[in-house]
Amino acid sequence: MTPARAPVEASARVRVKAREARPLFDLAAARGADMSRLLKALHIDPGVFDADGDIALADYFRAQDLIAAALQDETLRMSARQLLPGTTDFVLAQLVGANSLMDAMKTLAQSFNLLHGGEFNTVRRRGDIIAFIIDDRLFPYTMKDNPAFLRFSLECIQIFLHCILATVSRPHANAGLRRVSVTRQQRSSDAIHLDFWGAPVRFGASVYSLDYSYDAVAAAIAPPDAQSLKASAVLAEIAQAAATAHVAGHGPETAALVRWALLRGVIDQTRIAALAGVSAATLRRRLEDEGVSFRDLRKEVLNDAAKTLLLRRKSVAEVADELGFSDFRAFNRAFKSWNGETPKAFAERARSTAV
Repeated sequence: MTPARAPVEASARVRVKAREARPLFDLAAARGADMSRLLKALHIDPGVFDADGDIALADYFRAQDLIAAALQDETLRMSARQLLPGTTDFVLAQLVGANSLMDAMKTLAQSFNLLHGGEFNTVRRRGDIIAFIIDDRLFPYTMKDNPAFLRFSLECIQIFLHCILATVSRPHANAGLRRVSVTRQQRSSDAIHLDFWGAPVRFGASVYSLDYSYDAVAAAIAPPDAQSLKASAVLAEIAQAAATAHVAGHGPETAALVRWALLRGVIDQTRIAALAGVSAATLRRRLEDEGVSFRDLRKEVLNDAAKTLLLRRKSVAEVADELGFSDFRAFNRAFKSWNGETPKAFAERARSTAV
């Protein structure tokens, strides 16, 4: 089989059309959310919904997370079967000990099928391709009168699933992705979120599919640990993939390796260099060749992950521990230097937007 070729990652301009995302915000408003405060916390200009505007993909996923917590339903009331907050973390915990992406894909499909009450997710082999397929034609939707939003939501679920696999093994998931299939009939001006994908996107499919090379999916990986398998890490992975342009570099991209390590609580530069098999000086030089610095990457990754965890009502001490800080005081100092406010102040301000 031919060696896996890394697809081009999403550019810094990956966004979502506001009119595609609007039903989610309308739902939140209908449930009593203070939309002005919610949008302010997410740094979204309210005017985007009145004009032909767009919002950052990462902000849309953050909005989903906040609204799901407020609604006490991770399906966002789109399914007849409610999934309580924490369901995604429970599913991710089942991936502990996975020895390959194949293991992870099968576990995800089985877990979500059990939760949703049907065989909506399958993993199939077609020659040298392993496909994660979502067939939602019989799914118990509660919003059948808005097929456009359902289609958009499934396309976002594909992004989330891929980033779960990237959290398990970023190099294998990204290098192995071969094609993405969606039911949308053709690319339109509204489908700017599909710029997330570096692999080809096939339109007009009967089901949704993420196609990976068999080599990448079957390859042995270091079994992920429970600490790294959190919904917050997946959201941070989405934010980084959507906000960081791909620059040809060394092997599977030095910056990608640094982000992978940071999201798993390895925040010391020397330790990350050791993971890459190089000295700290060589790591810095390679990052410079890719147009980034370790300091900036560390700030971007940890700050985004910290905000996501705080929005999920984690305590300051829990966030500090999960992100690998020596103690909550060190985390408090870092967060304040990044944002001009303490994590406690940020969390209190964000919680005032709760539905």
